[in-house]
Amino acid sequence: MPIVQSAGALQPVTSAWPPSGPLADLPAPAISPWSSTGTPQNYAQYIQMYTTQPAIRTVVDFLARNIAHLGLQAFRRVSDTDRERLSDHELVQWVAHPNPGTSRYRLIESLMIDMGIFYSAYWLKVRLPNALGLVRLPAEEVTAVGWLIPDVYYWTRPDGERVEIDPKDIVAFRGHGPFSPVQSLSPIETLRLLMMEAATSMDYRAAYWNNAARFEGVIERPLAAPKWTAEQKQSWREQWTARFARQPGQIAVLEDGMSFKPTAWSASDSEYIPSRKLTREEVAAAYHVPLPMVGILEHATFSNIREQHKNLYQDCLGPWLEFLQEEIELQLLPECDDVKDVYLEFNIAEKLKGSFEEQGASLNTLCGRPIMTGNEGRARLNLPSMKDDPTMDQVVFSLNTSSPSDPNAPKVDPTTPGPPPQKQLPAPPTKKKPQRQPTGEELRPEIYAAWSRQQARLAKVPADQRPAAFDSVRWDRELADDLTPHYLEAGCDEHEAARAAMALASSINTETLRRLVMGEDAFTERTVEA
Repeated sequence: MPIVQSAGALQPVTSAWPPSGPLADLPAPAISPWSSTGTPQNYAQYIQMYTTQPAIRTVVDFLARNIAHLGLQAFRRVSDTDRERLSDHELVQWVAHPNPGTSRYRLIESLMIDMGIFYSAYWLKVRLPNALGLVRLPAEEVTAVGWLIPDVYYWTRPDGERVEIDPKDIVAFRGHGPFSPVQSLSPIETLRLLMMEAATSMDYRAAYWNNAARFEGVIERPLAAPKWTAEQKQSWREQWTARFARQPGQIAVLEDGMSFKPTAWSASDSEYIPSRKLTREEVAAAYHVPLPMVGILEHATFSNIREQHKNLYQDCLGPWLEFLQEEIELQLLPECDDVKDVYLEFNIAEKLKGSFEEQGASLNTLCGRPIMTGNEGRARLNLPSMKDDPTMDQVVFSLNTSSPSDPNAPKVDPTTPGPPPQKQLPAPPTKKKPQRQPTGEELRPEIYAAWSRQQARLAKVPADQRPAAFDSVRWDRELADDLTPHYLEAGCDEHEAARAAMALASSINTETLRRLVMGEDAFTERTVEA
Protein backbone atom coordinates (compact mmCIF):
# COMPACT_ATOMS: atom_id res chain seq x y z
CA MET A 1 0.00 0.00 0.00
CA PRO A 2 1.61 3.33 -1.00
CA ILE A 3 1.89 6.09 1.60
CA VAL A 4 1.45 9.62 0.31
CA GLN A 5 1.95 12.94 2.04
CA SER A 6 0.16 15.86 0.41
CA ALA A 7 3.13 18.19 0.91
CA GLY A 8 5.57 15.73 -0.67
CA ALA A 9 7.33 12.50 0.19
CA LEU A 10 7.56 11.40 3.82
CA GLN A 11 10.78 12.42 5.55
CA PRO A 12 12.73 10.15 7.90
CA VAL A 13 12.43 10.96 11.60
CA THR A 14 15.58 12.60 12.97
CA SER A 15 16.70 14.08 16.26
CA ALA A 16 14.66 16.97 17.70
CA TRP A 17 17.76 19.18 17.55
CA PRO A 18 18.27 21.41 15.71
CA PRO A 19 14.76 22.70 14.97
CA SER A 20 13.95 23.98 11.52
CA GLY A 21 12.74 27.44 10.57
CA PRO A 22 13.91 30.50 12.54
CA LEU A 23 15.96 28.48 15.05
CA ALA A 24 17.52 26.14 12.50
CA ASP A 25 21.06 27.36 13.15
CA LEU A 26 21.04 26.81 16.93
CA PRO A 27 23.59 24.22 18.10
CA ALA A 28 22.84 21.84 20.92
CA PRO A 29 23.24 23.55 24.32
CA ALA A 30 26.64 23.20 25.92
CA ILE A 31 27.27 22.31 29.53
CA SER A 32 28.38 25.91 30.10
CA PRO A 33 27.25 28.86 27.99
CA TRP A 34 30.83 30.21 28.03
CA SER A 35 34.06 29.01 26.55
CA SER A 36 37.21 28.52 28.58
CA THR A 37 38.30 32.10 27.73
CA GLY A 38 35.10 33.64 29.06
CA THR A 39 33.63 34.39 25.62
CA PRO A 40 29.85 33.84 25.46
CA GLN A 41 28.96 30.92 23.18
CA ASN A 42 25.19 31.39 22.99
CA TYR A 43 24.71 35.15 22.65
CA ALA A 44 23.81 34.86 18.97
CA GLN A 45 21.18 32.26 19.89
CA TYR A 46 19.67 34.56 22.53
CA ILE A 47 19.37 37.34 19.93
CA GLN A 48 17.73 34.90 17.53
CA MET A 49 15.22 33.75 20.14
CA TYR A 50 14.38 37.35 21.06
CA THR A 51 13.93 38.12 17.37
CA THR A 52 11.72 35.15 16.49
CA GLN A 53 9.82 34.23 19.66
CA PRO A 54 6.85 36.55 20.35
CA ALA A 55 6.57 35.53 24.03
CA ILE A 56 10.16 36.57 24.84
CA ARG A 57 9.86 39.78 22.81
CA THR A 58 6.61 40.72 24.54
CA VAL A 59 7.89 40.22 28.10
CA VAL A 60 11.35 41.76 27.61
CA ASP A 61 9.96 44.82 25.83
CA PHE A 62 7.30 45.21 28.51
CA LEU A 63 9.96 45.41 31.22
CA ALA A 64 12.16 47.74 29.18
CA ARG A 65 9.38 50.18 28.26
CA ASN A 66 7.95 50.44 31.76
CA ILE A 67 11.31 50.98 33.45
CA ALA A 68 12.47 53.48 30.80
CA HIS A 69 9.25 55.42 31.38
CA LEU A 70 10.27 56.15 34.99
CA GLY A 71 12.41 59.17 35.60
CA LEU A 72 15.68 58.90 37.54
CA GLN A 73 16.03 61.44 40.36
CA ALA A 74 18.85 62.39 42.74
CA PHE A 75 18.39 63.35 46.40
CA ARG A 76 20.54 64.40 49.30
CA ARG A 77 19.71 62.82 52.65
CA VAL A 78 19.60 65.78 55.08
CA SER A 79 18.32 63.78 58.06
CA ASP A 80 16.29 60.68 58.80
CA THR A 81 13.11 62.62 58.10
CA ASP A 82 14.24 65.12 55.47
CA ARG A 83 15.75 64.98 52.02
CA GLU A 84 16.59 67.51 49.31
CA ARG A 85 15.82 67.04 45.60
CA LEU A 86 18.91 67.65 43.42
CA SER A 87 17.37 68.44 40.04
CA ASP A 88 20.60 69.86 38.59
CA HIS A 89 22.99 67.20 39.93
CA GLU A 90 25.63 66.26 37.37
CA LEU A 91 24.80 62.54 37.52
CA VAL A 92 21.17 63.28 36.65
CA GLN A 93 22.38 65.42 33.73
CA TRP A 94 24.70 62.67 32.48
CA VAL A 95 21.88 60.13 32.39
CA ALA A 96 19.37 62.63 30.97
CA HIS A 97 21.76 63.56 28.12
CA PRO A 98 24.10 60.57 27.71
CA ASN A 99 25.37 61.49 24.23
CA PRO A 100 24.22 63.55 21.23
CA GLY A 101 22.59 60.55 19.56
CA THR A 102 20.81 58.92 22.53
CA SER A 103 18.04 60.06 24.83
CA ARG A 104 17.59 59.00 28.44
CA TYR A 105 14.61 56.82 27.49
CA ARG A 106 16.54 54.96 24.79
CA LEU A 107 19.55 54.50 27.06
CA ILE A 108 17.46 52.87 29.82
CA GLU A 109 15.30 50.91 27.35
CA SER A 110 18.31 49.38 25.58
CA LEU A 111 19.89 48.64 28.97
CA MET A 112 16.82 46.65 30.05
CA ILE A 113 16.53 44.84 26.71
CA ASP A 114 20.15 43.74 27.07
CA MET A 115 19.43 42.62 30.63
CA GLY A 116 16.37 40.68 29.45
CA ILE A 117 18.26 38.95 26.65
CA PHE A 118 21.77 38.47 28.05
CA TYR A 119 21.27 39.35 31.76
CA SER A 120 24.19 41.76 31.31
CA ALA A 121 24.59 45.25 29.86
CA TYR A 122 27.40 47.75 29.48
CA TRP A 123 27.84 51.53 29.21
CA LEU A 124 31.12 53.03 28.03
CA LYS A 125 32.24 56.15 29.90
CA VAL A 126 33.32 58.86 27.46
CA ARG A 127 35.28 61.47 29.40
CA LEU A 128 34.64 64.96 28.04
CA PRO A 129 36.13 68.25 29.31
CA ASN A 130 33.05 69.33 31.25
CA ALA A 131 30.90 66.20 31.43
CA LEU A 132 30.83 62.43 31.22
CA GLY A 133 29.20 60.81 28.20
CA LEU A 134 27.57 57.38 28.25
CA VAL A 135 27.42 55.08 25.23
CA ARG A 136 25.79 51.66 25.15
CA LEU A 137 28.10 48.81 24.20
CA PRO A 138 26.31 45.81 22.64
CA ALA A 139 26.48 43.08 25.27
CA GLU A 140 27.16 40.40 22.66
CA GLU A 141 30.36 42.24 21.69
CA VAL A 142 31.77 42.62 25.22
CA THR A 143 33.79 39.98 27.04
CA ALA A 144 34.77 40.18 30.70
CA VAL A 145 38.06 38.51 31.62
CA GLY A 146 38.84 37.74 35.24
CA TRP A 147 37.59 35.56 38.02
CA LEU A 148 35.93 37.03 41.11
CA ILE A 149 36.16 40.60 39.74
CA PRO A 150 36.76 41.51 36.06
CA ASP A 151 40.40 42.39 35.38
CA VAL A 152 39.74 43.77 31.92
CA TYR A 153 36.96 44.05 29.33
CA TYR A 154 37.37 43.37 25.63
CA TRP A 155 35.09 44.94 23.05
CA THR A 156 35.11 43.08 19.75
CA ARG A 157 34.07 45.59 17.12
CA PRO A 158 32.14 44.54 13.99
CA ASP A 159 35.35 44.80 11.90
CA GLY A 160 37.00 42.22 14.18
CA GLU A 161 39.25 44.64 16.06
CA ARG A 162 39.50 43.81 19.77
CA VAL A 163 39.60 46.90 22.03
CA GLU A 164 40.80 46.58 25.61
CA ILE A 165 38.78 48.60 28.15
CA ASP A 166 39.76 49.29 31.74
CA PRO A 167 37.00 48.37 34.27
CA LYS A 168 36.94 51.96 35.57
CA ASP A 169 35.89 53.17 32.09
CA ILE A 170 32.85 50.97 31.85
CA VAL A 171 29.54 50.68 33.73
CA ALA A 172 28.75 46.97 33.92
CA PHE A 173 25.32 45.60 34.85
CA ARG A 174 25.57 41.88 35.52
CA GLY A 175 23.27 39.28 37.00
CA HIS A 176 24.21 36.04 38.70
CA GLY A 177 26.34 33.54 36.80
CA PRO A 178 26.66 30.00 38.20
CA PHE A 179 29.45 29.12 35.75
CA SER A 180 31.55 32.28 36.11
CA PRO A 181 31.38 35.18 38.61
CA VAL A 182 31.99 37.70 35.81
CA GLN A 183 29.48 36.31 33.30
CA SER A 184 25.70 36.20 33.78
CA LEU A 185 23.33 33.36 32.96
CA SER A 186 20.56 34.61 30.68
CA PRO A 187 16.94 33.67 31.51
CA ILE A 188 16.65 32.62 27.86
CA GLU A 189 19.13 29.82 28.54
CA THR A 190 16.70 28.44 31.12
CA LEU A 191 13.84 28.76 28.62
CA ARG A 192 15.78 27.15 25.77
CA LEU A 193 13.89 23.82 25.67
CA LEU A 194 10.55 25.58 25.97
CA MET A 195 11.49 27.87 23.08
CA MET A 196 12.55 24.86 21.00
CA GLU A 197 9.09 23.39 21.50
CA ALA A 198 7.44 26.69 20.58
CA ALA A 199 9.62 27.05 17.47
CA THR A 200 8.76 23.53 16.35
CA SER A 201 5.08 24.28 16.82
CA MET A 202 5.38 27.47 14.77
CA ASP A 203 7.23 25.58 12.01
CA TYR A 204 4.44 23.00 11.86
CA ARG A 205 1.73 25.66 11.61
CA ALA A 206 3.68 27.47 8.88
CA ALA A 207 4.02 24.23 6.91
CA TYR A 208 0.31 23.57 7.40
CA TRP A 209 -0.68 26.93 5.91
CA ASN A 210 1.94 26.68 3.15
CA ASN A 211 0.29 23.40 2.17
CA ALA A 212 -3.04 25.19 1.61
CA ALA A 213 -4.28 24.19 5.10
CA ARG A 214 -4.33 20.47 4.18
CA PHE A 215 -3.60 17.81 6.76
CA GLU A 216 -1.09 15.05 6.20
CA GLY A 217 -2.55 11.66 5.41
CA VAL A 218 -2.26 8.37 3.52
CA ILE A 219 -4.05 6.98 0.47
CA GLU A 220 -5.45 3.50 1.08
CA ARG A 221 -6.11 1.04 -1.77
CA PRO A 222 -8.44 -1.94 -1.62
CA LEU A 223 -6.91 -5.22 -0.46
CA ALA A 224 -7.92 -6.88 -3.73
CA ALA A 225 -6.20 -4.28 -5.88
CA PRO A 226 -3.14 -5.51 -7.80
CA LYS A 227 0.21 -4.68 -6.30
CA TRP A 228 2.00 -1.63 -7.70
CA THR A 229 5.57 -1.69 -8.79
CA ALA A 230 8.07 0.78 -7.41
CA GLU A 231 7.86 2.79 -10.64
CA GLN A 232 4.06 2.96 -10.41
CA LYS A 233 4.19 4.13 -6.79
CA GLN A 234 6.72 6.85 -7.62
CA SER A 235 4.76 7.99 -10.66
CA TRP A 236 1.48 8.20 -8.73
CA ARG A 237 3.14 10.10 -5.86
CA GLU A 238 4.69 12.64 -8.25
CA GLN A 239 1.37 13.18 -10.01
CA TRP A 240 -0.44 13.73 -6.70
CA THR A 241 2.17 16.15 -5.37
CA ALA A 242 2.31 18.14 -8.60
CA ARG A 243 -1.47 18.41 -8.73
CA PHE A 244 -2.43 19.14 -5.13
CA ALA A 245 0.61 20.21 -3.04
CA ARG A 246 0.40 23.91 -2.06
CA GLN A 247 -2.49 24.54 -4.42
CA PRO A 248 -5.66 25.60 -2.57
CA GLY A 249 -9.14 25.07 -3.97
CA GLN A 250 -8.38 21.74 -5.70
CA ILE A 251 -10.62 18.66 -5.49
CA ALA A 252 -9.00 15.23 -5.54
CA VAL A 253 -10.71 12.44 -7.52
CA LEU A 254 -9.48 9.03 -6.37
CA GLU A 255 -9.69 5.78 -8.27
CA ASP A 256 -12.27 3.16 -7.40
CA GLY A 257 -11.82 1.84 -3.88
CA MET A 258 -9.16 4.39 -2.84
CA SER A 259 -9.70 6.48 0.30
CA PHE A 260 -7.81 9.29 2.03
CA LYS A 261 -7.10 8.84 5.74
CA PRO A 262 -5.74 11.86 7.71
CA THR A 263 -2.80 11.09 9.99
CA ALA A 264 -2.29 14.54 11.56
CA TRP A 265 -4.06 16.04 14.56
CA SER A 266 -6.11 19.19 14.27
CA ALA A 267 -5.15 22.40 16.08
CA SER A 268 -7.84 21.78 18.72
CA ASP A 269 -6.78 18.13 19.23
CA SER A 270 -3.14 19.13 19.62
CA GLU A 271 -4.14 22.04 21.95
CA TYR A 272 -2.22 24.51 19.84
CA ILE A 273 -3.74 27.66 21.37
CA PRO A 274 -3.38 26.47 25.02
CA SER A 275 0.24 25.57 24.34
CA ARG A 276 0.92 29.07 22.99
CA LYS A 277 -0.66 30.56 26.12
CA LEU A 278 1.40 28.23 28.30
CA THR A 279 4.58 29.39 26.57
CA ARG A 280 3.77 33.02 27.29
CA GLU A 281 2.87 32.18 30.89
CA GLU A 282 6.18 30.34 31.42
CA VAL A 283 8.18 33.21 29.92
CA ALA A 284 6.31 35.76 32.04
CA ALA A 285 6.96 33.64 35.14
CA ALA A 286 10.67 33.42 34.30
CA TYR A 287 10.85 37.24 34.23
CA HIS A 288 8.48 37.60 37.25
CA VAL A 289 5.89 39.63 35.31
CA PRO A 290 2.19 39.43 36.35
CA LEU A 291 0.21 37.56 33.69
CA PRO A 292 -2.46 40.26 33.04
CA MET A 293 0.33 42.71 32.19
CA VAL A 294 1.28 40.68 29.08
CA GLY A 295 -2.24 40.07 27.80
CA ILE A 296 -3.26 36.90 29.69
CA LEU A 297 -6.67 38.01 30.97
CA GLU A 298 -8.57 34.76 31.65
CA HIS A 299 -8.82 35.44 35.38
CA ALA A 300 -8.60 39.24 35.30
CA THR A 301 -11.24 41.48 36.85
CA PHE A 302 -11.31 45.24 37.37
CA SER A 303 -10.38 44.94 41.05
CA ASN A 304 -7.52 42.47 40.70
CA ILE A 305 -6.13 44.32 37.66
CA ARG A 306 -5.63 47.35 39.92
CA GLU A 307 -3.90 45.16 42.50
CA GLN A 308 -1.77 43.54 39.77
CA HIS A 309 -0.76 47.03 38.68
CA LYS A 310 0.46 47.77 42.20
CA ASN A 311 2.20 44.39 42.31
CA LEU A 312 3.96 45.25 39.04
CA TYR A 313 5.73 48.30 40.50
CA GLN A 314 6.27 46.85 43.96
CA ASP A 315 7.27 43.21 43.47
CA CYS A 316 8.11 42.95 39.75
CA LEU A 317 9.85 46.20 38.83
CA GLY A 318 10.90 47.06 42.40
CA PRO A 319 13.90 44.66 42.52
CA TRP A 320 14.97 45.71 39.01
CA LEU A 321 14.89 49.39 39.97
CA GLU A 322 16.86 48.78 43.17
CA PHE A 323 19.45 46.83 41.16
CA LEU A 324 19.86 49.64 38.61
CA GLN A 325 19.99 52.37 41.28
CA GLU A 326 22.73 50.66 43.27
CA GLU A 327 24.85 49.84 40.19
CA ILE A 328 24.67 53.44 38.93
CA GLU A 329 25.51 54.77 42.41
CA LEU A 330 28.42 52.34 42.71
CA GLN A 331 29.98 52.94 39.28
CA LEU A 332 28.90 56.45 38.24
CA LEU A 333 28.41 58.48 41.42
CA PRO A 334 32.15 58.42 42.35
CA GLU A 335 32.82 60.27 39.07
CA CYS A 336 30.84 63.26 40.41
CA ASP A 337 32.17 66.18 42.45
CA ASP A 338 29.13 66.26 44.74
CA VAL A 339 28.73 62.84 46.39
CA LYS A 340 28.02 63.62 50.06
CA ASP A 341 24.81 61.83 51.18
CA VAL A 342 23.61 61.66 47.54
CA TYR A 343 21.47 58.76 46.41
CA LEU A 344 19.30 57.92 43.39
CA GLU A 345 15.69 56.85 43.04
CA PHE A 346 13.48 56.03 40.11
CA ASN A 347 10.28 58.04 40.32
CA ILE A 348 8.06 55.04 40.98
CA ALA A 349 5.73 57.13 43.19
CA GLU A 350 4.48 58.84 40.03
CA LYS A 351 3.06 55.51 38.86
CA LEU A 352 1.46 54.57 42.18
CA LYS A 353 -0.14 57.83 43.26
CA GLY A 354 -3.42 57.25 41.42
CA SER A 355 -5.44 59.52 39.18
CA PHE A 356 -5.63 63.28 39.69
CA GLU A 357 -9.20 62.96 41.00
CA GLU A 358 -8.17 60.34 43.57
CA GLN A 359 -5.22 62.46 44.70
CA GLY A 360 -7.39 65.55 45.06
CA ALA A 361 -10.05 63.76 47.10
CA SER A 362 -7.54 62.07 49.43
CA LEU A 363 -5.48 65.23 49.99
CA ASN A 364 -8.58 67.31 50.63
CA THR A 365 -9.70 64.77 53.22
CA LEU A 366 -6.25 64.58 54.76
CA CYS A 367 -5.65 68.34 54.94
CA GLY A 368 -9.24 69.42 55.51
CA ARG A 369 -8.80 72.40 53.18
CA PRO A 370 -8.09 73.29 49.52
CA ILE A 371 -4.44 72.81 48.55
CA MET A 372 -4.03 74.53 45.16
CA THR A 373 -4.26 78.11 43.96
CA GLY A 374 -6.06 79.08 40.80
CA ASN A 375 -2.83 79.58 38.86
CA GLU A 376 -1.49 76.18 40.01
CA GLY A 377 -4.64 74.60 38.64
CA ARG A 378 -4.21 76.43 35.32
CA ALA A 379 -0.60 75.24 35.15
CA ARG A 380 -1.76 71.62 35.28
CA LEU A 381 -3.82 72.35 32.16
CA ASN A 382 -0.84 74.06 30.47
CA LEU A 383 -2.64 77.41 30.61
CA PRO A 384 -0.84 80.70 31.35
CA SER A 385 -1.15 82.22 34.80
CA MET A 386 -3.42 85.22 35.38
CA LYS A 387 -1.21 88.06 36.65
CA ASP A 388 -3.91 90.71 36.96
CA ASP A 389 -5.96 88.84 39.56
CA PRO A 390 -4.14 88.60 42.93
CA THR A 391 -6.64 86.05 44.25
CA MET A 392 -5.41 83.55 41.63
CA ASP A 393 -2.23 83.14 43.72
CA GLN A 394 -4.17 82.52 46.92
CA VAL A 395 -5.79 79.35 48.23
CA VAL A 396 -9.50 80.17 48.27
CA PHE A 397 -11.56 78.67 51.08
CA SER A 398 -15.22 77.89 50.98
CA LEU A 399 -17.52 80.10 53.04
CA ASN A 400 -17.87 77.51 55.82
CA THR A 401 -14.11 76.79 55.99
CA SER A 402 -11.27 79.04 57.08
CA SER A 403 -7.82 78.80 58.62
CA PRO A 404 -6.99 80.55 61.94
CA SER A 405 -4.21 82.44 60.11
CA ASP A 406 -6.34 83.22 57.05
CA PRO A 407 -6.22 87.02 56.50
CA ASN A 408 -9.51 86.82 54.63
CA ALA A 409 -11.35 85.24 57.54
CA PRO A 410 -13.91 87.60 59.15
CA LYS A 411 -12.62 89.31 62.32
CA VAL A 412 -14.79 88.99 65.43
CA ASP A 413 -14.55 91.60 68.22
CA PRO A 414 -15.58 89.98 71.53
CA THR A 415 -16.66 93.39 72.93
CA THR A 416 -19.12 94.02 70.12
CA PRO A 417 -22.65 93.18 71.19
CA GLY A 418 -24.31 90.49 69.18
CA PRO A 419 -27.44 90.85 67.12
CA PRO A 420 -30.76 91.19 69.02
CA PRO A 421 -32.40 87.91 69.79
CA GLN A 422 -34.89 86.68 67.25
CA LYS A 423 -38.51 86.37 68.27
CA GLN A 424 -39.23 82.75 68.89
CA LEU A 425 -41.92 81.38 66.61
CA PRO A 426 -44.26 78.75 67.92
CA ALA A 427 -43.31 75.26 66.95
CA PRO A 428 -45.45 73.75 64.19
CA PRO A 429 -48.05 71.36 65.48
CA THR A 430 -46.86 67.77 65.31
CA LYS A 431 -48.82 65.29 63.34
CA LYS A 432 -50.30 62.37 65.03
CA LYS A 433 -48.45 59.12 64.80
CA PRO A 434 -49.81 56.80 62.10
CA GLN A 435 -52.46 54.43 63.25
CA ARG A 436 -50.99 51.58 61.20
CA GLN A 437 -47.87 50.31 59.45
CA PRO A 438 -47.83 49.30 55.75
CA THR A 439 -48.58 45.61 55.39
CA GLY A 440 -46.33 43.04 53.78
CA GLU A 441 -48.79 42.74 50.88
CA GLU A 442 -48.40 46.46 50.16
CA LEU A 443 -44.61 46.37 50.28
CA ARG A 444 -44.07 43.03 48.52
CA PRO A 445 -44.03 44.34 44.85
CA GLU A 446 -41.27 46.90 45.54
CA ILE A 447 -39.18 44.42 47.55
CA TYR A 448 -39.49 41.70 44.90
CA ALA A 449 -38.59 44.23 42.18
CA ALA A 450 -35.45 45.20 44.13
CA TRP A 451 -34.50 41.52 44.52
CA SER A 452 -34.91 41.02 40.77
CA ARG A 453 -32.55 43.89 40.02
CA GLN A 454 -30.01 42.64 42.54
CA GLN A 455 -30.17 39.10 41.19
CA ALA A 456 -29.69 40.28 37.59
CA ARG A 457 -26.69 42.41 38.63
CA LEU A 458 -25.02 39.63 40.64
CA ALA A 459 -25.55 37.05 37.89
CA LYS A 460 -22.74 38.77 35.95
CA VAL A 461 -20.27 38.21 38.80
CA PRO A 462 -18.62 34.89 39.81
CA ALA A 463 -20.25 33.32 42.86
CA ASP A 464 -17.22 33.79 45.11
CA GLN A 465 -17.08 37.52 44.34
CA ARG A 466 -20.77 38.34 44.83
CA PRO A 467 -20.53 39.42 48.50
CA ALA A 468 -17.87 41.98 47.59
CA ALA A 469 -19.87 43.16 44.57
CA PHE A 470 -23.05 43.71 46.62
CA ASP A 471 -23.29 47.50 47.03
CA SER A 472 -25.29 47.81 50.26
CA VAL A 473 -25.36 51.62 50.21
CA ARG A 474 -26.85 51.71 46.73
CA TRP A 475 -29.44 49.01 47.33
CA ASP A 476 -30.49 50.53 50.68
CA ARG A 477 -31.02 53.90 49.01
CA GLU A 478 -32.98 52.50 46.04
CA LEU A 479 -35.22 50.26 48.12
CA ALA A 480 -35.90 53.03 50.68
CA ASP A 481 -36.93 55.36 47.85
CA ASP A 482 -39.41 52.72 46.64
CA LEU A 483 -40.84 52.06 50.11
CA THR A 484 -41.22 55.68 51.29
CA PRO A 485 -44.51 56.37 49.41
CA HIS A 486 -46.20 53.48 51.24
CA TYR A 487 -45.29 54.97 54.64
CA LEU A 488 -46.54 58.38 53.52
CA GLU A 489 -49.86 56.84 52.51
CA ALA A 490 -50.04 55.20 55.95
CA GLY A 491 -50.02 58.66 57.57
CA CYS A 492 -46.33 59.19 58.41
CA ASP A 493 -44.72 62.58 57.93
CA GLU A 494 -41.83 62.85 55.47
CA HIS A 495 -39.09 62.45 58.09
CA GLU A 496 -40.71 59.47 59.78
CA ALA A 497 -41.53 57.83 56.42
CA ALA A 498 -37.93 58.17 55.19
CA ARG A 499 -36.54 56.83 58.47
CA ALA A 500 -38.85 53.83 58.58
CA ALA A 501 -38.28 53.01 54.89
CA MET A 502 -34.50 53.16 55.29
CA ALA A 503 -34.61 50.96 58.39
CA LEU A 504 -36.64 48.28 56.59
CA ALA A 505 -34.48 48.48 53.45
CA SER A 506 -31.29 48.14 55.51
CA SER A 507 -32.70 45.13 57.35
CA ILE A 508 -33.70 43.36 54.12
CA ASN A 509 -30.38 44.02 52.36
CA THR A 510 -28.37 42.99 55.43
CA GLU A 511 -30.08 39.61 55.33
CA THR A 512 -29.37 39.38 51.59
CA LEU A 513 -25.67 40.07 52.18
CA ARG A 514 -25.55 37.52 55.00
CA ARG A 515 -26.94 34.85 52.67
CA LEU A 516 -24.40 35.74 49.97
CA VAL A 517 -21.54 35.46 52.45
CA MET A 518 -22.80 32.07 53.70
CA GLY A 519 -23.23 30.81 50.13
CA GLU A 520 -27.00 30.48 50.46
CA ASP A 521 -29.70 31.38 47.95
CA ALA A 522 -30.32 35.06 48.68
CA PHE A 523 -33.56 35.59 46.76
CA THR A 524 -35.86 32.60 47.28
CA GLU A 525 -37.73 31.17 50.26
CA ARG A 526 -37.95 34.57 51.95
CA THR A 527 -40.98 36.27 53.45
CA VAL A 528 -41.75 39.98 53.43
CA GLU A 529 -42.78 41.59 56.71
CA ALA A 530 -43.37 45.30 57.34
